[in-house]
Amino acid sequence: MGAKRASGPRAHHFVPQSWLAGFTETGQKTGHLWVTDIEKRKQWQSNPSKTGKRRDFYRITGDQLDPAAFEKAFSKIEGLVAPILKKLYEKPRPPLVDELEVLLIFAAFQYVRVPAFRPMVLKMADSIHQRLMAKALKSRASWVKAQKKAGIPVDSPGGSYEDMLEFQRNVIKTGQYSLSAENDWYLMRGFSAAERSIMPSLRPRRWGASISPSGNFIGSDNPVMMDGPPGQLIGFKSAEIVIFPVNRHVLLYGTRVLVKPPAVTRKVIARHNTFTMLNADEYVYSHVPDSCWLDEKGLYQTDWRLFSKERFPKQPSAAVIQSFV
Repeated sequence: MGAKRASGPRAHHFVPQSWLAGFTETGQKTGHLWVTDIEKRKQWQSNPSKTGKRRDFYRITGDQLDPAAFEKAFSKIEGLVAPILKKLYEKPRPPLVDELEVLLIFAAFQYVRVPAFRPMVLKMADSIHQRLMAKALKSRASWVKAQKKAGIPVDSPGGSYEDMLEFQRNVIKTGQYSLSAENDWYLMRGFSAAERSIMPSLRPRRWGASISPSGNFIGSDNPVMMDGPPGQLIGFKSAEIVIFPVNRHVLLYGTRVLVKPPAVTRKVIARHNTFTMLNADEYVYSHVPDSCWLDEKGLYQTDWRLFSKERFPKQPSAAVIQSFV
């Protein structure tokens, strides 16, 4: 007999309601916010309960598993951070040391729970898989060795050296083949990455907070962002800066070295909002429909309909670093 399968909620928020509340006009889960679809170029008014969710996004399978195990794990983290998010909205300020620790845990897991994480980690796995396949197929002997290591009989149907060379040449190299995965695979790797890689990279950074008295910072469905030199691959260890908007008043930033806190001007807020829009997967969240941002020429704008990712370099602009130097 398998373990009793819990039903649990089916609508899973990939951005928590308690965090989305920070981008409403009231700071409450019942407050209103504006959702802007960057890709489809649409905008509408909503609220945290109706925003940032997908059906069964964290639901897992298996007779011995609780389908809602990961949703429950995320809920525990949200329960820890929710009071801090509320405090920092009601009285915007840099977080205290103990509050910062909880916010970093929240940010680490938030990075791996959004839809944008899944194609990225699958692309990495696909790249590694193709490199391993190419290495295994260097010679007949190396292929036989790889089969034995994987526990695959050398005479498996379709598994001969010649068959696999043809498969590599006509399917893999032509782009007709790619990996796919179930929720379980993404969630397991996401939790592992948050605990073993992201958190150890976040803690040593020099953390500070930019405060917007007017509350004009925006959020997105991919809120934990990194910036670094253009043209280079950026990770949590190598990034010059890691940025996380806590709410519309408070933006958390972590640098590799101690920097002078930047003056929070209208243009600096607009620059950060532009960076948030460039890093968004699909959606941007704000308390007003006409949030400020900078266009590709560095000009101050408030009309979201003028924004287009295609007008900027493929890698989000490293210009956000200018606020900290």
